[in-house]
Amino acid sequence: MGHGHANAINDPADPMTNRPSLFAKKLRDWRASHGDHGRITQEMLAETLGVSVDAISKYERSASFIRGDLEHRLAEHLGWSRDDILACREDWNTRQHRPAQSAYRLLDDASVAAHFDGSWHKAIATMIDMVDHELGRLPDELAANADIFLPIYDTYRDSWAAVLHQGCIIAKWALPLLLPEDEARFRDGRLIEADMSVDRIHRPLLPGTYFGYCPALVVCKGHEAAAPLLMSSFVHYLEKLAEREILLHGFGTIACSEGGRQVCRDLGMIRLGAYCTGASFDVWEMTGATIATSIFARRSPLLRRCYTDAFTS
Repeated sequence: MGHGHANAINDPADPMTNRPSLFAKKLRDWRASHGDHGRITQEMLAETLGVSVDAISKYERSASFIRGDLEHRLAEHLGWSRDDILACREDWNTRQHRPAQSAYRLLDDASVAAHFDGSWHKAIATMIDMVDHELGRLPDELAANADIFLPIYDTYRDSWAAVLHQGCIIAKWALPLLLPEDEARFRDGRLIEADMSVDRIHRPLLPGTYFGYCPALVVCKGHEAAAPLLMSSFVHYLEKLAEREILLHGFGTIACSEGGRQVCRDLGMIRLGAYCTGASFDVWEMTGATIATSIFARRSPLLRRCYTDAFTS
């Protein structure tokens, strides 16, 4: 993460036009978990909230938001907290102030088919080349080595995301989970990326707390507007882990530039010390307790609740 630019993830707005609004997602999730048979219909939800079925349909298609004078019914009849309602309102307001058609999109099966001949292997190799070009010459311990990272990214596709602009990859984050022995090496400033491999990345099956490591957060110069989309995809990744009761007791990165250090400061990360290659690089960590009050938690009531309960209660 520290490899990236200083303005990489400061803006919490979400420019994604192909993702449901937070309000739509929460309504659908609520319907799916209530009722005599584990789900209620749109008609039943419309009756509960005192609105039309057409209104519910528009809400769940991210085509509309509930009127301000009716927001209290979400708390009274659905049991939503004030923070949940406020997060939905802020998300909706943000969506209304973004371009109707975003120039940026996340790398997915459709974009891989369109721009990389359907080959994730080719897309990942292109992403690694972008990182190498953008960061410039780094010591071998931290270089964007395709022999190391292509198998890792290909095996653990859910632990990273990339952003496209006109068919080119211009931004990425990654957060594989480390084994305990590599977490210890990271904290001591001795983690060597060149020694990483697929079998040294943790894929948790059971609920619990784990440690994430970000080998590079990159937003290419001139594409700072892609940062909110990158942010949103990272929050979504943390949410998917939290839904499985998998939380991070911390995650860390090695800052390789002043811009990277500024990102770490902006996020509220803690500097642990110098990296083994010398004082020009340093090691940073965000703890689970910090995640509970971070920009990520402010974007997600689920993350705020889960990390507050686990690390600050």
